Amino acid sequence: MISLSFFLLAKAAQAGLPTVIPKPVSMVAAPGGSFEITKDTKIVGADGLPAVKIFQSLLQESAGFKLRETRDGDQANAITFVRITGGAIRQEGYTLHADASGIKIGYDSPAGALYAVETLRQLLPPDIENGKVTKDIHWTVPGVEITDSPRFGWRGLMLDVSRHFFPVSFIKRYLDFLTMEKMNVFHWHLVDDGGWRIQIDKYPRLTSVGSTRYGITNDWDQGKLRFDPESKLPAYGGFYTKREIRDIIKYAADRNITIVPEIEMPGHSMPVFAAYPNLACQNLTPSTIPGRPATNVYCAGNPETYTFIQNVLTEVIDLFPSKWIHIGGDEVDKEFWHGCTRCQTLMKEKGLKNEEELQSYFIRSIEHFVASKGRRLIGWDEILEGGLAPGATVMSWRGEDGGIAAAQAGHDVVMSPTTYVYFDFPYAGQSTEHVYSYEPIPSALNAEQAKHVLGGQANEWTEWIPTTQRAEYMIFPRVAALSEDLWTPKENKDFADFTRRLPDLYNRLDRQKITYHIEAPHVNDSAIIFSDHTVVSVGAAPNMPGMLRYTVDGSIPSGSSPVYTSPIDVTTDTDVHFAYVTASGQPGDVSTVSCRKAAPIDVKTITPGWRVGYYEGTFELVPKFSDLKATGVSVVDHIGLESRVRDENYALHFEGVFHAETDGVYNFTISSDDGSWLKLGGATVIDHDGPHSDVAKSGRVRLSRGWHSIEVGYYQGGGAAALRLSVKTPGSKESIPVDRLVIQPAVQSH
Repeated sequence: MISLSFFLLAKAAQAGLPTVIPKPVSMVAAPGGSFEITKDTKIVGADGLPAVKIFQSLLQESAGFKLRETRDGDQANAITFVRITGGAIRQEGYTLHADASGIKIGYDSPAGALYAVETLRQLLPPDIENGKVTKDIHWTVPGVEITDSPRFGWRGLMLDVSRHFFPVSFIKRYLDFLTMEKMNVFHWHLVDDGGWRIQIDKYPRLTSVGSTRYGITNDWDQGKLRFDPESKLPAYGGFYTKREIRDIIKYAADRNITIVPEIEMPGHSMPVFAAYPNLACQNLTPSTIPGRPATNVYCAGNPETYTFIQNVLTEVIDLFPSKWIHIGGDEVDKEFWHGCTRCQTLMKEKGLKNEEELQSYFIRSIEHFVASKGRRLIGWDEILEGGLAPGATVMSWRGEDGGIAAAQAGHDVVMSPTTYVYFDFPYAGQSTEHVYSYEPIPSALNAEQAKHVLGGQANEWTEWIPTTQRAEYMIFPRVAALSEDLWTPKENKDFADFTRRLPDLYNRLDRQKITYHIEAPHVNDSAIIFSDHTVVSVGAAPNMPGMLRYTVDGSIPSGSSPVYTSPIDVTTDTDVHFAYVTASGQPGDVSTVSCRKAAPIDVKTITPGWRVGYYEGTFELVPKFSDLKATGVSVVDHIGLESRVRDENYALHFEGVFHAETDGVYNFTISSDDGSWLKLGGATVIDHDGPHSDVAKSGRVRLSRGWHSIEVGYYQGGGAAALRLSVKTPGSKESIPVDRLVIQPAVQSH
């Protein structure tokens, strides 16, 4: 029987170990002390490993000296690499032993050596991330014994460069991010409705026309996409030359990263049709399908389509060494096929019953061509519709169902569900903790079927990510959580322990000037309606980077703002902002307490319902309604979207009066797609603005008993739409819809 004292000692020893992410399979303290790397330290047995070149460069930039390599020799004061074959080390795995005499790394492949070096990097002081010589630093590695290898072979991250184009320098920086987190697949989304991003010699108009759109840089609404060079609107775009791509492929290969290119088809290909309109279905246009954006699909009944795609894929395959070629296959608007004479003729000739079977025919023909080139086709889970080509791999994004069906049918699967690993989703709806909780193997699969799960990946779509800083912010620290999901044995995962290790990651990100998400402080109330004065307080959280700072003048907290040490007394209308600010001056997400000095209002006439104003226009935030004229005004009995006239590009402004039956804290929750906000008594209780999917956000407000004015603002910018509001009253356990309202303006007195 293991004693309690032994268990506590073991936990204490674990807590004292270095903070490595992802958590190794096995890591224990090694006797014999620590090892200091100096200018006299040698590298033995590296034999040209790319990982060693990367480490030498990193150390030279930070320590100012380059370690000398020797093939053999004395292993004292050395970092020694030993290749161990015969299966003693698992694929991509390594061993690392450090004590006062030196460091010994065992590996079976260059990948294992690379991941050993990435672990060694984390064992060194964080100053190694500075990129400049740091004086008076002892480059000491603690005594440690590590045996490590990944759980899954596919550990990926997808970047969409079609909606927003990113330069070569950032693509390499992005690959560095993957390397830091021991990820090994870069899914490069090169083609979508936003633009064509890869040089194809046989079809130069793909880049001369299809790489540049006009009139849009920070939005994604397909209805606004224009590829007409005669347009007087601003141009936006770019593409990668083959020379640049070859350079990036080499850079990735040195870091054990496979680049999987995606050439989207048969939908999401507007740049193709701008350049070569004959490849789209001809007898339908967007204007003939009410409410549809400006989209189209490859004409599956046109033989030229297949010739074009084969020629494009031939150049892609000649360029990329990846085993997999991604062809998309998602969200195909089959209405175009349904109304296309050529497509319908082909369906009759081939005996295809419906457009789902036509999609299967299309995908199978492409899969056959890809296979003839010695490669494997991979696509989003819609490629299952109508029957899947035998050698195809499925990337499951619409939850896990597609992945489950594919694995049960004997197809390989990469799990990438929106519910856990869509890094374009806001942190409010997909937190780091939520990502960490993900288990890539669905419980519905038996042991044999589970073998078809190659691994998983996160996706960073860039409809609303126009800058490199925003792209970094949206993946860190979530990519570290995903890394542990895919690398670390399931039984070794522990979110509390992961959280303990995060500060060292934050420190290293700061030193590399990488922008990352820092959680907003937990305020006790989102808003306070008070009569004489009120006290604003916030709960400090452990393991957060930087100092907790605040402002009362409306500005965002910075490194010069006061440090929060005790509750703040407020006597006038103001917004108190809180944020963690790092030593480098980077502020995290801001929490705001909206304080308004106002007594409850007297209501003379009670008329149930909301007064709602309807506004049409293109919005990226909830508009300032006082500057607009409503298209229509009506009265409704609940919060919802029934007042809209069209499906996209409109805003709603709800006004009413809320009755607080008792003094206390009221917890409101608003769910919306896209942005929304909630105000009571002029105080902002929930700020849920900006483009996002259907996610909920809550806010707490301290209210006195009586009537209080209430407003809800909402806008819909494109795609799905949703709006719901509920409240949890003091002492209640469940939220209920907000319906205790009167029409505004009501007869009232102050």
